[in-house]
Amino acid sequence: MKMMDKPEKTLAGNYGEYYEKGAAFPQQLDKEELDRFLSLSPPGRVDVLDLGCAEGRLAVGLARAGHSVSVGDISPSQLRFAREAADRAGLKLAGYYECDIEAGIATFGDNRFDMIFFMDVVEHLKNPVIGLENIRSLLKPHGRLILHTPNASTVHRFLWHMIRRGPSMDYWNPDKLQDFHFQTYDYLTLEKTLNFIGLKIAAVIPTRITVPRLFASRFLARLFPLLSDTLLIECRKVAPIDVDAHLEHWKRTRPVHGGRP
Repeated sequence: MKMMDKPEKTLAGNYGEYYEKGAAFPQQLDKEELDRFLSLSPPGRVDVLDLGCAEGRLAVGLARAGHSVSVGDISPSQLRFAREAADRAGLKLAGYYECDIEAGIATFGDNRFDMIFFMDVVEHLKNPVIGLENIRSLLKPHGRLILHTPNASTVHRFLWHMIRRGPSMDYWNPDKLQDFHFQTYDYLTLEKTLNFIGLKIAAVIPTRITVPRLFASRFLARLFPLLSDTLLIECRKVAPIDVDAHLEHWKRTRPVHGGRP
């Protein structure tokens, strides 16, 4: 009898398994970056969700600042690390949610949040539109989303492609891959997606602009925030773009089949 070929195993088809294994490697190691994220939390006490909480360092900092903080992650290990971090700090987090944000929000019940931190997660989503729509549903009216992700449009990448014509990276080389990112975003791509969902960008917070072996500049990032190494964006929950209204406008101003209206 002929042996059946072993089915190919991919990241997309086995993401939960691989991310759980990847939880063995620390993620939140940049204290300066964590401090920048913490600085975006408002004064007073609000209901916060750290979605994709990793080891829980950001969540602990937010709880220490006086907020009611819940954490969510697809990885049971990361949720355990977050609980242990809170315990070590003598803090109590409001809730722990094991969730795949692309699959729905039933696990959250009726809980809704004033602010959601979604830090370095959107690039991991197979279907970011569905994931972001679910996140919007978890925000209270006028709630805020803080989103952080690598930037696809940077000075470094531009120079890299100017110098190296053709393929730029061998992702089959484990020394080159270094992450589980399905995709990257530039500002305009991310803005349009967010607006269709009903999330309006209120601020772009500069991070830094790096040219390897030359400099890493926060001053340049303040001048050109859309070219920063990473995009750090604050969004407000608003009504989505009214597609019906746009279609009506197009009917009045554009040619249609059979001639102009």
